[in-house]
Amino acid sequence: MQERVRGIGFRKRLILAIFSAFMTAISMPGMVSSVFVWFGLVPLLFALEGNRSVRSFFFGWIFGVFYMGISTYWLLPTLVKNIALFNNFPPAYGFIAFILFTIIEGFFFGIFGFFYTFFENRSKNISVLLRMLSMASIFVLIEFLRGYGQLGFTGSRLSDALYDQIGTLQLISITGTFGLTFIIFAINYLFYTLLRKKDFKMVLLISILVGSTYLASFLYPYTSTSPTGKRVALGVVQPDITVSQRYRMNPYEIFKVVHWGIDALATRTNLVFFPEGTFESEIGNGIYSDLKNLMVQKNVNAIIGYPSSKDGKVYNSAGLFDKNGLKAIYSKHILVPFTETLPYPQIFGAFGFLKLANFFTPGKDFTIFKVDGVRFATDICFESYFGWLSRKFTNDGAQFIVTITDDSWFDQRTALVQHFAQSVMRAVENRKWVVQVADTGITGLINPYGQIIDVLPVHQKCASVFEIYPNDTKTFYDRFGDMILWISSGLLICEIILILWRRF
Repeated sequence: MQERVRGIGFRKRLILAIFSAFMTAISMPGMVSSVFVWFGLVPLLFALEGNRSVRSFFFGWIFGVFYMGISTYWLLPTLVKNIALFNNFPPAYGFIAFILFTIIEGFFFGIFGFFYTFFENRSKNISVLLRMLSMASIFVLIEFLRGYGQLGFTGSRLSDALYDQIGTLQLISITGTFGLTFIIFAINYLFYTLLRKKDFKMVLLISILVGSTYLASFLYPYTSTSPTGKRVALGVVQPDITVSQRYRMNPYEIFKVVHWGIDALATRTNLVFFPEGTFESEIGNGIYSDLKNLMVQKNVNAIIGYPSSKDGKVYNSAGLFDKNGLKAIYSKHILVPFTETLPYPQIFGAFGFLKLANFFTPGKDFTIFKVDGVRFATDICFESYFGWLSRKFTNDGAQFIVTITDDSWFDQRTALVQHFAQSVMRAVENRKWVVQVADTGITGLINPYGQIIDVLPVHQKCASVFEIYPNDTKTFYDRFGDMILWISSGLLICEIILILWRRF
């Protein structure tokens, strides 16, 4: 089998890499089925086998380009149609930006291919178990790099595929999503190894074990207990106004929408959440005064998204307003590359045309809001993709987390599901109730075990109340973070030592 695989030509390896990208991509949230994630990488591993490292970089890069292009296909019409129309640039520029995105993201999978082959070609005499663990370690460490820095993006992580597999998902309260990604890759490598050996009985056994996780996930909700503790009612407003519509509305028209939401909920709750960028310009004195009066009249507190400014800098912010006006503010730390901030301007300066209304300045403070003795945090839009931020909020005392976002840019439901899946991950990692409030959807409620308790209809104007139970729980992940990265580094060092030991 080894010789036969080594004899695979360039074209067949290329087909295997692309096919692998397709299978893995359709396992992502909102696509076909998570089942494919357990074996979607197997064709790629066959494509990499017996190669030189430089050639494997190419096949890994091709895999990454197609994988990211397919799994985030919704970004293409967003750039070509919605953002191009909003910013008045030719649609072709949006297409070029999408291709650039897939090329950059694909680069990390190319790095994986390079190091995978480098170690695989030198570890033939090492046990299959250590090889499986060390190869999974390489993949996880590259995934960490993919989410790091100004271009960092954590979407389409293998773990995302299992956002609705409630049983398996409980692992991330210990390991974080990197740990689940580690396990998924290890299973793929195990399938690859067994197929090479033509050990179809073991392939069947592993398949049954993987299938049993789906049964466990189906049964898991029936084992859960009723929530305990203080019950808190939160109001959520989904205005169903797209960002382009808001830019054509004056602040007083937007205030009427805020007034409507407060009126609809004031008798049922004293804390109401509005989406990111509810106001598309800084709240002026007239609107500010009207907001204060509204809070006094209705005796409510409200989190409202808007661009704030300080010392000549503009921030994407969420403000807590009460009867005294602005009580506290949180400004977004992790900005969306190219649309909210221009990463590495010396390199990507030509792509400044993708900017929306403003390039924002990253916030500095990790604000914990407090209302009636209950503490909570709000992350904004893209920030829900980053587990370290919700962990930071939890360790700083947040008893629940709210994500406010504007996903009205996206016409495809897949984009909405993939974003909402991140809130599911954050809920389980931190064992916190998580609420997502979106302008056009998805607005929903998730319990600390990742169960989606309630979801409002997408693209409908809604005001509703979600009941949650704030808690002070801190998980293993909260206390120790992404320990799997250190474990992966240790496993890789062990393999290097064994390779050198056996060589000399």
